[in-house]
Amino acid sequence: MDLAGKNLLITNCCGLGDLIMFTPVLRSLKEKFPTCHITVVCRDNHRDVLTGLPYIDKVACIYRGKPFGRYRSIPALLNQDVIIFTDWHVILMLFARLFRTPRIIGFGKEGHFLTKCLKTVLKGPIHLSPNYVACTNAKFISDVLDIKLEGDMTKPDISAPTIQDVQSVDKMLADIGLKTDAPYILMTPFTGSEQRNLPLNTAIEVVQSIEKKYNLPVVISAPSEKNDLAKKISKFVVPGSTSIRELVELVDRSKMLISPDSGPIHVAAAVGKNCVAIFSKELPSRWAPKKNCIPLYLNLSCSPCDDETARNCSHLKCIRGITADMIVEACDKFINNLKE
Repeated sequence: MDLAGKNLLITNCCGLGDLIMFTPVLRSLKEKFPTCHITVVCRDNHRDVLTGLPYIDKVACIYRGKPFGRYRSIPALLNQDVIIFTDWHVILMLFARLFRTPRIIGFGKEGHFLTKCLKTVLKGPIHLSPNYVACTNAKFISDVLDIKLEGDMTKPDISAPTIQDVQSVDKMLADIGLKTDAPYILMTPFTGSEQRNLPLNTAIEVVQSIEKKYNLPVVISAPSEKNDLAKKISKFVVPGSTSIRELVELVDRSKMLISPDSGPIHVAAAVGKNCVAIFSKELPSRWAPKKNCIPLYLNLSCSPCDDETARNCSHLKCIRGITADMIVEACDKFINNLKE
């Protein structure tokens, strides 16, 4: 399909990592069709991932939990030539059909009457593929649009921090007793799923080992509700209200990142920062950054698993079995290089 001069809208309202991992596809689309106008619909709290990237023409948002939150992105559907739903949006699908969008593509739900809104219904286990997500995304979009996307799919992008973001991080570090140019390691032990969080005792042991072995402070970035737990891990805890761009700045300034499989490892990939990524219920072949990353994964017979299985798991050996020694050993390669 020739997208030259066309209007293309794509939804991606899943996690932070999902959106970051979709940027190589968007970049490749703009490189192939420079005159294509690309609109992306994402969560409002993820807007700053894309705002400022030169190949995104417009960002529209869904405001979850707010009045008429899903309706606010409806105007963006007007005058689109192609709309690709990478996730399920009943309201947006209905309006795309009402606006007579020439081509509406998406994954339907068997038996759901609104699947009829889609003019091209996609099938297939792409969300279960063991292959690297960005490459899977590229193949998926290439197939549905009958084009060939090229370029480095292993290099995601993220918007650069503003001067205000840099100044905010300066203050964060000063408030916890670190100079703005002080070297530190960043740890983000908590995720959006309790089952993927780094166990508290393991995180404490890692911090103690690194501080003793390398005399480097370990800064913790954690959600506000985890602040008390974060203070048990390290005395250097930045506020839980950190924005995406402030997180980008924190990661970029750090010597390396230690994190379970979650959004921050993809931020690290986008800024080219070393990271030790700790995997439990997901496959590193699918989610681990391809550069500057050491993934830790036990490859148990029950892994990978879905969210419901993880929530009902009685042992969580996949995350609890990864020891502090294993994490520190993985860190050694990066830290030794930094100390030379």
